Amino acid sequence: MKKMLLFSAIALLFIGCSTKSDTLKVNYICEGILCSEVISLDFIGDDNRIRSPYIDSVGFCYLDSLSYPDNNPDHYTQYTTPYKLDFSKTIEPYSQEYYCAYTVHNIIKVIEYYNRLFDNKIDFNAQEKYRTIDVAFGDASMLTHPNFYIFEENSNPSPTLFAHEIGHRAFWYLEDPTGIKFNGLSLVHMGLLEYFTVSLYDTPLVGEGCLPVKTVRDASVLHKYPIDSTYNLRHTFKLLEESYPAELQNPKNNISKYLSTSYAYYGDDILDKYYDNHRGAMILTGTLWRIREQMGQEDTDKLIAQTIMNLNVYMDKRNDFFISDINSLPDQIDWCDVFYGLIQKDKELYDGKNIQTIVAEFTKTGYPVDLIKY
Repeated sequence: MKKMLLFSAIALLFIGCSTKSDTLKVNYICEGILCSEVISLDFIGDDNRIRSPYIDSVGFCYLDSLSYPDNNPDHYTQYTTPYKLDFSKTIEPYSQEYYCAYTVHNIIKVIEYYNRLFDNKIDFNAQEKYRTIDVAFGDASMLTHPNFYIFEENSNPSPTLFAHEIGHRAFWYLEDPTGIKFNGLSLVHMGLLEYFTVSLYDTPLVGEGCLPVKTVRDASVLHKYPIDSTYNLRHTFKLLEESYPAELQNPKNNISKYLSTSYAYYGDDILDKYYDNHRGAMILTGTLWRIREQMGQEDTDKLIAQTIMNLNVYMDKRNDFFISDINSLPDQIDWCDVFYGLIQKDKELYDGKNIQTIVAEFTKTGYPVDLIKY
């Protein structure tokens, strides 16, 4: 009898303990539907710390406030309260550990995707400041950066968030030190970057569950070229104002501070004349997405990645293929270099069988393809 009581006590003790799992079910929004995925936690070592060749450490905090010491909306200082993570037990849904694991899983997934596509020519580990990752609960998820991820509590952010942020790192490297002449975050730079965002996760929507609904970007919509005023910065800020009416009533709210800093920094002239490169990028991303729908992911990804690595060569050939005044083109990679390059690379990789598709989709967007000899 005593032995049975002892056994029962031991059994209850083990039932009451929380043991660590090797997998985690995560939830995310995809095209308006709540989806789930079981991810491996093989990046959590026996010492219950994050172990990855791409990440040195992961921390968690609560976002208290943001400030803009140089009055530039792209340069904020965050004030936070730290939280001690514990990976020694089962990760609870929507806990701090849950969001950290979700973040690490997707960062690794995106980096390995780029490594496969670009034959390890992008050295992510050379960008040392991005090897330390911070995850936070806060009210400004749209201000996430590649090493500071902000989530609203109990939210279900789309993994496209991570593809976008790591995509920034990839394309910064392609520009410097690789030397591809994007000349900063141009519409073409962003359009190519965002193609890989939507392709990796097989959805045309970018930013669900973390961006306001009105600013979620959609590559399945026909975004026409040339760009018009609906893509300027003022229009983007108008969408943000419409998305955060309650927050804007409080000047100390993080969204309110971001918008007031932006208006002061840019001024009326820039707000009306400069384009939001993230939203404007959809002109090219949407074109490439439609090509992908016909060619398939694998062939299109390969075609675009190899075209990118040769864009400087194609740009240097403008005298050969651009039949109008080349002085009208910017001194940086433009749509015509991408269009011409895709056709040349398709001839090399696929015997030109996709040229008709490429021409048709660029034409549908409104690009003046009649100016190109291909």
